[in-house]
Amino acid sequence: MGNELSAPYDGPPEVLEARDLPSIAKYMKSPECRRVFVMLGAGVSTAAGIPDFRSPGTGLYSNLQRLNLPYPEAVFEINYFRENPVPFYTLARELYPGQFRPTLTHTFVKLLADHTLLDTCFTQNIDTLERQAGVPGDKIVEAHGSFASQHCIECHASVDGAKMRRAVETGDIIRCADCGGLVKPDIVFFGESVSMP
Repeated sequence: MGNELSAPYDGPPEVLEARDLPSIAKYMKSPECRRVFVMLGAGVSTAAGIPDFRSPGTGLYSNLQRLNLPYPEAVFEINYFRENPVPFYTLARELYPGQFRPTLTHTFVKLLADHTLLDTCFTQNIDTLERQAGVPGDKIVEAHGSFASQHCIECHASVDGAKMRRAVETGDIIRCADCGGLVKPDIVFFGESVSMP
């Protein structure tokens, strides 16, 4: 994917004294370090006990046979959700925020924010563990959306988080009070656009 001609850089570091944690810590304590950007992926959440999507045997897609899906990814496809929201709501019960605790990495990102070093935390994770750790919402970009908010998929009316939580816990499917459309957390499904702020 574009790195066929790339080669590892073996020269000396340009900013750090060495390629080790003490050098990173020293740099972060210096006045030169003012804006830290963090990019998080599934590995941070798997450390909290949340399965990733694609790991053979342990990933979500490997363990969805019980939902009778035509293929594993259907659970996160907007067109399939329109036809049958039950599999997603069933899976959401297992993944819903509040069941998992932030990791040391999430706490480190909050520490960066507390010391006004964090510029932006970009995350691919939908679990809201950054928010639960106390990272300010205005410092987080949830590239694939998250469980932090929910809307009608038709008219985009906002739905109360407590109502969504109750529905997920009981297995009830929420329909919009305004138009009758299905409601889901603001996780970006296959077939939906990724929108960045």
